[in-house]
Amino acid sequence: MADAAQPPFRILALAGGGYLGLYTACVLAELEERAGEPLGRRFDLIAGTSVGGILALALAFEIPMTRLKELFLEHGQKIFSARGLPSNAVAKLRDLSRAVLGPKYNGVALAKALAAHLGKRTLADALHPIVVPAVDVTRSRTKVFKTPHAAASRGDEDVRAAHVAMATSAAPAYFPSVRIGDALYADGGLFAVAPDQVALHEATHFLQIDEARVRMLSLGTGTANYRPADAAEESDGAVDWLSDGRLILTLISVQQQHVQAMMEDRLRDRYIHLDADWPIGAELGIDIATDQATRILIGLAGQTVAEPILRKVERQFLQR
Repeated sequence: MADAAQPPFRILALAGGGYLGLYTACVLAELEERAGEPLGRRFDLIAGTSVGGILALALAFEIPMTRLKELFLEHGQKIFSARGLPSNAVAKLRDLSRAVLGPKYNGVALAKALAAHLGKRTLADALHPIVVPAVDVTRSRTKVFKTPHAAASRGDEDVRAAHVAMATSAAPAYFPSVRIGDALYADGGLFAVAPDQVALHEATHFLQIDEARVRMLSLGTGTANYRPADAAEESDGAVDWLSDGRLILTLISVQQQHVQAMMEDRLRDRYIHLDADWPIGAELGIDIATDQATRILIGLAGQTVAEPILRKVERQFLQR
């Protein structure tokens, strides 16, 4: 049983989802405004995967969340494109062909935007503890980049934060893998699109925090109850699964669902998960950065921050 005199240990966990992370950035910007100071100061550990890793790193360096929201709005169509979802079979095949012989996007625009915000700062320069999952594709191993916040969590302190941000968000077939040292890294969403368990393990095992002290706020990317636009069929093949981002959106949604269930079992009312239901029929995807997608994601975030559960979030995580 935890010592009643011990303060709660607050964790923020941010899931992946590409451009869908605009939803998360908008929610974080609202929470930061309510906190009245950099949001990272209200948490003892921050975890983020893929676009959640980018947002987590920004929080760790106290970059205002409004600036990250602006990054999506100003650079989204440069990082991805202004194309919407393909509308017919020919267009779907053409879209899939963009990633056959190489990544769909070159990552240059994203690297420039991250360099502008993070510069040459390393993980040792971070103001708040952070863990960021990635995958070492050279050795086929999981990797969790960490600030040097514990004796057993050292070794990455000299790695540049911008490089970690690129590595955790290097979704296979979408962006090039990222070389750090002697290894190539890809998106941490391959094993931990929702980094809640990674964060809890870091707290209880490496930081030796009694689990009874842990409170966790988890944010998704608007994929709760995801359903593909076209009904699934027994005979679905590669085009069916890969078109419209169906495979990756299914992986994102079910991973978050499973992790949420386990965290609720372990932490009970000390765990809060915020997400929006997938709007059926909306043209959204991890690389859909159209004006319409932007409006939808901002709208979903607005609905989330207007919900009564935000009062519980404020009590448990935003109050001093």
